[in-house]
Parts: sequence; structure tokens; C-alpha cells
Amino acid sequence: MANTEDDVITSARDYTVIGDELYALFRDQGDLHALQLAIGHYHAALTEDVLDSKCSRSDQLLKLSTALARRFDLIGDTADLDIAIDCHSVAIELQTPDSLDVPIMHVKHAQMLMKRFGLHVNQSDIDLAIEQYACISNQTDPAHEAWLVALADALVTRFSHWGDVRDLSQAIHLYESVVNFDASNALTSVLGNLSLAHFFRYQQEGDAPDLASSIAYSTEALDKISSKDQNRSVLLNNLANGLLLRFKKLGGTDDLEQAIKSYGSVIELCPPGHKGRLRALSNLASAIMTRYELQASLVDLEISLGYFREALDICQKNHPDRPTLLDNLATTLRKRFQHTGDVIDLETSIEHHYEALHALPPSHPHRSDTLCALGNALQSRFAFQGDPDDLVAAVDRYSEALHLRPPSHPERADLLNNIANVAFNLFNEQRNPRNLDLSIEHYSEALQFSPEGFRRSLLLHNLASSLTTRFIYRNDAKDLDRALELCASALELRERGNEYRLSSHVMLANAKGLKYELEGDPAMLQAAFQHLDEARGMCTPGHPSLLDIWEEYSRIHLHAYSKAPQSTIHLEEAFRYFRSASTHISGGSLPKFRVALRWIKEAEVHKHPSALDAHQIALNMFDRHVTTKPSVESRHRIVREYAASLAVDAASCALRLGLVTLAVEMLGHGRGILWTYLGRFRTPLDDLQNASEHGCQLASEFVRLGSFLEDAACDAVTEEGLQHYRSLLREWDGVVDQIRFVDGFGDFLLVPSFSKLKEVAKNGPVIITNASQYSCDAVIVHHEHDPIHIPLPDINTSDILRLSEQFRYLATNRGRGRSAERELTELLRQTWDTVVFPVVKTLESSLHLPQGSRIWWCPTGRFNSIPLHAAAPFRKGEKGLPNYYISSYTPTLSALLRCQKPRHVSSDKTPPRILAVGQAAPTGGFAKLGTVDEELDSLQSILPPVMPMTRLTGESATRSESLRAIHSSPWVHLACHGKQDVTRPLKSCFAMSDGPLALLDIVRAPSDSAEFAFLSACHTAAGDNKAPDEVVHLAAAMQFAGFRGVVGTMWAMDDAVVVNMVSAFYEALLERSPDGLNFEHAAVALNTAAKRVDKSVVPLQQRIVFIHIGI
Repeated sequence: MANTEDDVITSARDYTVIGDELYALFRDQGDLHALQLAIGHYHAALTEDVLDSKCSRSDQLLKLSTALARRFDLIGDTADLDIAIDCHSVAIELQTPDSLDVPIMHVKHAQMLMKRFGLHVNQSDIDLAIEQYACISNQTDPAHEAWLVALADALVTRFSHWGDVRDLSQAIHLYESVVNFDASNALTSVLGNLSLAHFFRYQQEGDAPDLASSIAYSTEALDKISSKDQNRSVLLNNLANGLLLRFKKLGGTDDLEQAIKSYGSVIELCPPGHKGRLRALSNLASAIMTRYELQASLVDLEISLGYFREALDICQKNHPDRPTLLDNLATTLRKRFQHTGDVIDLETSIEHHYEALHALPPSHPHRSDTLCALGNALQSRFAFQGDPDDLVAAVDRYSEALHLRPPSHPERADLLNNIANVAFNLFNEQRNPRNLDLSIEHYSEALQFSPEGFRRSLLLHNLASSLTTRFIYRNDAKDLDRALELCASALELRERGNEYRLSSHVMLANAKGLKYELEGDPAMLQAAFQHLDEARGMCTPGHPSLLDIWEEYSRIHLHAYSKAPQSTIHLEEAFRYFRSASTHISGGSLPKFRVALRWIKEAEVHKHPSALDAHQIALNMFDRHVTTKPSVESRHRIVREYAASLAVDAASCALRLGLVTLAVEMLGHGRGILWTYLGRFRTPLDDLQNASEHGCQLASEFVRLGSFLEDAACDAVTEEGLQHYRSLLREWDGVVDQIRFVDGFGDFLLVPSFSKLKEVAKNGPVIITNASQYSCDAVIVHHEHDPIHIPLPDINTSDILRLSEQFRYLATNRGRGRSAERELTELLRQTWDTVVFPVVKTLESSLHLPQGSRIWWCPTGRFNSIPLHAAAPFRKGEKGLPNYYISSYTPTLSALLRCQKPRHVSSDKTPPRILAVGQAAPTGGFAKLGTVDEELDSLQSILPPVMPMTRLTGESATRSESLRAIHSSPWVHLACHGKQDVTRPLKSCFAMSDGPLALLDIVRAPSDSAEFAFLSACHTAAGDNKAPDEVVHLAAAMQFAGFRGVVGTMWAMDDAVVVNMVSAFYEALLERSPDGLNFEHAAVALNTAAKRVDKSVVPLQQRIVFIHIGI
């Protein structure tokens, strides 16, 4: 029989009554099973409740929601919380607006939403919770004060996540309305929260009344609370925060000490395991670091590090305070780096800052602090290592931070100081006076924001530094006088015992030394030395700042010598201090290298005997510095900026002292750094593998790490990649050190001695032509004799530069017929008379080298762009170099040694297969080449049938296919466009159908079977004008990839006549080796081809464009 309506009503009520009884049992006895049954009955009641009674259904939904929320509290199943929130929401909708239950329903709904927000940090939850609280916040009954406080708490929470200051202001209004309603009985928790809200708003807007209110409310709360109340630690923390900020604003040391004392009390109230210990540790560490900023006590620095590390150890990965902790620890490590010079501290600092930044959303209130701290660390690394990418990254970080710190922001002065620092560093790098003026403007503006406070002395010091630099460049005495005033003020603000006085003394010494140089007042000279003596007295042995002090001593002694050159005491002291600074045990490699460069300059000017030491120290210092750069691009850029002539100038110094062997070693050390660096990772290890089981393990690890490092060197650099590279490099250095302990490997990867380098000349003499600003020389290296030095007094670097530019002009401006040829012969005649003929004469007279012998040219500096192989007198009855000897080139001695290393010889006597890559119409805006097919057809017709040729042309000649084919082919002929990128030589390329086949692509594809490559493309052997000794061009890349012989071009080819030279070359090559192509005959074949081609068809400029590199 069907149920009646009365039966249904009874059933629903029964379920509800039983559910209530079960929930009461749970509430009284904590019986979880009773709670589970109660929830089941509430569900059943809702299922049976079919009456159209909204209030009844609302009550049942509330009961189910409450029970589910309690089960969530006990078990943690978020599905319970989700259903409870949904039930509560529907229950509110079913109630009549005037119901007395509605306010408490809104509160409970808000409380559940805040619980879920704490789990998922979903903004919609906290927004809805605030709406629910707001529904009742207009009621002024004292009974509602708890709800008003809950609303204010939610607003503060939303601010802490999304940074809207309006939330803070509304929260402050609500807290104050509760406090003012009954001030004498105000809850300490409300006073504490009100203090915190004022503190947060001060951090955002910088209004002094907010800071005063924060301190006052915290003090009032502490006066009311008992010493054992668990909330006392929170209030002490709030008070300390306010006192610390007031110290930063006004500079009162009592505030700082009281803050540290309060933070210490918090630590005592939060023993290990206490939930508040993490924040207590962090805050105390930060306060002690602030005292370190004031007093520069190393004890404070180490104590602070200890607290930060303990805090980070107990901080979970997803904790909201973790980014701040990471930043603070990172900043402390950077400060210690400034004391010790330990670069690991600096690298770890940058890693922590990046980790913190990645954890913060764009609108997070702490993000601007992280951005500034990261920018500071990047600037420190720039000052230590000199990589301009760090400056660029710092600018990006500061620019983002500036948008987050409006003019009213209390920390804006710090940011302006940081931006000024970047502008000053950019000026030092680029010498753009606008950057210097910008730095002065920003420092001045920052000072206006800081009329008082502990940072004022730093701003005074920095502004003085910029003004002193501007005086040096503009010679305006007003800048120097102003700098002296500012620096004196900074020193006055820095009390005795404050280590920052050290930098003030050094700055004053610099400014007073300049004043002495300007006016000659002996009192100024004496004062400058007194400041340096004071600064030196503040340093412990090995302190990084001693580098700056030694350098300043040398500078001021040179000022003194310039005023009284009759006495050499000041001159000798200057060079003594140059040596001390350049060899100081701590400090960045780049600052020490720059001091060494200054030492070189002054020693050469004054003809001081320490010049050779300065050159050697600079070479060693630069080698260590460039190793820290992760990519070949960054290494090449550093060479271009700092050391374009470093090796050639050092060799010149050694040659002028008669130390010819040392000169050769110096050139081997300081030239071709890119190829030397990459070559280290490909060092053959057969002997090491055969030495022992341990040697085999070391060889395996060396190859593994070398492969990773080579990949990193050729890839784009990211900050994460940079950290990984440096970690790999430390491992690799460790393996190299272990290898050097193996018998017979003590000099593994060290700079090769002359006894090894001279083996490069076993097949014929190698002639080094050295172009230095101090002298031009040639050195003949012979494997059985001491090197022979040939001074070249009739040419200097200006002459070489002029010749280089004229050759380049004639090469790129074809079509002038006989006039151009006459000019070209005149240039070749000058080259013969001033450079080549003295070498030929020595080869004949001293070495008795037979005509027709092979010789190798190893040009340095601008000699790289002069066709030495084609030099001739062009006078009747006199022969030119091509009729004396067969010329080849090598970028460096080490490059030729690599080509000469024995390889596994295959027993297969089959003639090598020749790969011919032709690309007449590549992408990228290149003009179409009209004779590519004709050139390849001619090559195929010359080769006998037993020498098969594979053609890769047209659309098939893509980057990837060409690279794959080149890698697997022993003989390669490339007929295509070649592009030398003058601004980024490592981007030089061959033009293929789908884009550029770049130099680095070739470098990354080494081949053990490669023998010979003919590069019938423009500019394949044209190097970098700004760093010619790096010899970065496509032909060198092919040689590095394994090709033992390469024919390249010094400038642009003429597409119309190139086929004549190509045909003549291969015909001559086959004459020399009819049974099979032999790459060792390539140089002779090229020499023959240049003589044989029809001179009426192929002009002189196109006959000498090709050069042979390798063996």
C-alpha cells in the first residue's frame, strides 16, 4: 500500500531527530561513528523532505553542513568541506532575510570559506567570505565585534596575498571601531592585529603616523597581556617590526637594539617545534643583519647566517614565508662574499634569489624586495666577473621593482640607489656620459628621500664616487670639491668601529689624490696617504678591500711621481702596489685583471722592468677569468672587450727582452682562446685509458663532463643553465686535478711549453708575425732549432691597419680593372718589403730552406687580414713568395698540432667519396649564385670515375642534411654563400635552403674521418676585426671540427670566375696524387692553380683570395 503524506512527514522528522541525537552523542563523547551515522540520517531527511517548506529544508541543510564541516576537521577530506559550503550557501538562500539566524549563518559560511581558502588559496573563496562577513558588518551591537574582527582579519589576509592597500585601510577602520567602542577593555589580539595592519600599510605607503600607531598599539597590547600568554610572542614580534622600521627611517640605534631584544624574547617563547619559531628565527636574523649594515661586525654576520639557515631548514617548500627567507639568507651570503671574496657564497645567493622570485606572483607585496635584492646580487657578480649580461639582468629587475614602488614608498630611496649603481657601472663599461649623469641624478634624488636614517651615509658615498668620476672625465673642479664634501659627511656619519669607514677612507684618498694632481698642494698628498693608512689598518690579511687600497696607493704614488720625476721612490712604490693588487689572494678576477692592465700600461710608458711580470700576470689572470664564462659567445665578447691585444703585447715585451721562446709560449697561451677552451673537452685520452683502471675511470668521467660542458658552451645561456654550468665546471676541474696526479700526466691541459709547441714545425717552419702597439716582429719556429726572432722595424700597427683596410677595400670594390690591380700590387709590394722579404731572407740564410718547401704562417692581430702568402716585389727579375715557398696558414700553433695528431689509418684503399654541397638560391635575402651548378659539374668532370661524388643541392641542401652529410664525409666541397657576421662572428654561416648553417653548428659536429674541405664561399677565412687573434671564422671552425686541411677565402669571391680557380685546383691536386686524393698536397695544388689560371680571365684579386689552412 502506498505511503500517505503524513507517513512521509513522520519519516523525515524521525531521521532528523535521530540525526540530532547522534550528533549530540558525538559532541559529548567524540564518537566519530556517531558523527558518521548522524550525517547519514541528515542526508536521508533531506531526501524524504518533499514538503514545500523552505525554512525546514534550510534547517536540515545547516545541520548537514555543520556535521560535514566537523568531519572535515577530524578527517581532512576536502570533499566534506566542499559539500558543507554548498549546503550552507543553499540554506542561506532559503532563509527569509529578516530571520534572526541569518547573521550567524553568514558568519559560519564565511568561516568555512576561509578554511578552504587556507587549503587552496583560491581568491574566489576569500572574496565570497568577505562578502558574507560584510553582510553583518554594519551592525553596531557589541555582540557583533567578533564578526567585525573576523572580517578585518580576512581583509588583511587578502592583502597579504594580492596587495590591495584598500583592504588594509578597511581592516584598520574595522579594528579601530571595535577598539574605540570600549577602549579600556580592548582585546589584546585586536590591538595586535591593528598594530600589524598599520605596519603593513606603512610598508606600502610610507606614512609616518601608521608606523607610530603600529608601535603604540603593540606596546598597549603588551602592557595588558600576561607574561605567560601564548599571544605574547606575536605582540613582541609586531613591536620589534615597528621599532626596526623606525630605526631605518630615523636612524635611532636605541630602536634597533630594542627590536633585537624583542626578537630575542620571541625566540625564547618559541622553542624548537613551536609553530612560531620559523618566523622568530627569520626576524631576529634580519634585525641582526641590519645592525651589521650599521657596524659591519663579522660576528653579527655569522650569527645572522646561523639563524637564517635554521629557519630555512624547518620551512616547508610551500610555506608563504619561504621566499622572504630565501631572500634574506641570500643577502646575508652576498654580504659575506664581500668580506671573504668566496664566489660560492655569491652564486648561492643568486640561486636563492631566483628561487624566491619564481615563488612570488606579480602582485605579491614582497616581490619588489626580491627584485631589488636579486639586482644587487647580479651587480655584485658583475663587479667580480665583468659579464655585462649581469648588468642587463639587474636593470630588468630594478625596472620591474620601480613599478611596484611609487614615490611614496618608504624603500624607494634604496631602489633609486640601486638604479644609480647600474647607471654608474654602465658608464664604466660603455663610457656614455649620459649614464654618468643619470647616476648622479638618481643618487641625488635618493638623498632627497633620505634626509636622515642609517642609509644616508651610503648615498653620500655613492654620489661622491660618481662626482669624482665625472671630474676625471670633464675636469670640472666643482664636481671634485662637492665630492670631497659629501665623502667627508659620509665618514662623519660612520662611527669608529664601523667597517664602512674603510670605503670612505679609500674614496677620500682618491679624491684628495686628484686634488693634489690638480693643485699640487703637498698637504693634500699627505692627507690622501693618511686615509689609505687608516683603511689598511682596518683590514685583516687577505681582506678583499685590500685590492682597492693597493690600487689606490699605486695611483697616488704615480700622481706624486708626476710632480717630482727626479725621485724614483714614488715610481717604485707605485709598481710595488700594482703587484700587490694584481696578485691579491682574494677579490674578483676581473678587478685584478684590470689592475694588471693598468700596471702594463704604466710599466710600458715608464719602461719599468716589471713590465714582463705584469704581462704574464695579466695573461694568467685573464685565462682564469674567461674560464668562468659558460658560453663561447660570452667568452668571445669578453676577449673583444678586454683582451684583444693582450697576448701580442705580452709577446712583444718578451721579444724586446730577447726572450723569444717565452714570446712563443705567451702567444700560445693567450690567442685562440675559444678554440683552446673547446679543444680541452676533446683531448684524446688513449694513454690515460691504458695507464690503469683508475686512469680509465678518470678518462670516462672527463669525457662525460666534457661533453656536457661543450654542449653548455654552445647553447644559449639562462640563469639556471649558468648555475648548472658552474657546478659541472667544478666537477670537471676536480677530475682534471686527479688526472694530473697520474704518472706522466702532470702537465695535463696546462699551457704547452715551447718544447711541445716546436713540434708543430716538423713538416716545415712556422712563421709567427706579431703585430703589437709596442713593436712588430716575426718569429720562425723550427723543430730542430731555437726560435729565430726577426724584428720588423719598417712597419708598425698603424701601417698594418692601413694595409688591412686597403686590402679589404680593394677586395670589396671590384670592377676597377687595371687601376685596382696596380693598387693591389703596390700593397703586396709593401707587404713583401716590410714583412715577408726579411723572413724569406732568414729562411734561406739561416735555415737553408730549399725553394718549393712548405711553410706555415701564423699571423697575429691585424696581420690576419693581410694576404702574406701572395706578397711579392713586382719588380723585374725578382721573385715573389709563391715562387719561393708553398704557403699555408694556421690560426694558432695548437690548432696545427691538433691537425698533426696521428689518427687510425683504415686499411681500405678505396678512394674517398667526395661530398659536394651546392646552394645557389638560399633563403635569407641572398643574391642567386649563377655558377654553382657549373662549378659542381666541372668538379665531377675532373674527378676520375673511381672517385664517386655525392651532390647535395637545391631544396635538398638544408641545414640539417648538409650538416649530417658533412659530418660523415672525409672530403667536402661547399659552393654557396658564406656570411661573415662582423658584429657576432660566432653567427657567421653558410647559407642553406632553409636558413643559416652557423659556425657553432659545425663546431658541435666533430668528425674523426674528416680530411679536407674546400670552401667555395665568400669570407670563410675572414676573422673578427675587433678580436683578430681569436681567428673566429668558418674555415677555422671546419678545421676544429676535424678537417685536417681547409681551403677558405679571405674576402668575397667573384661568382663569375670562381669555377676557373676551383677547376685549376682539383686538376693540380690530381696531378700530385693520381691514385687517389691526398689532402697533404692541397697547399701545393692551390699554389699551382693561382699560377696556372688564365690571368686575363681571373684577376689578381681573385687569384689570391683562396688560402690553405692546416696540413
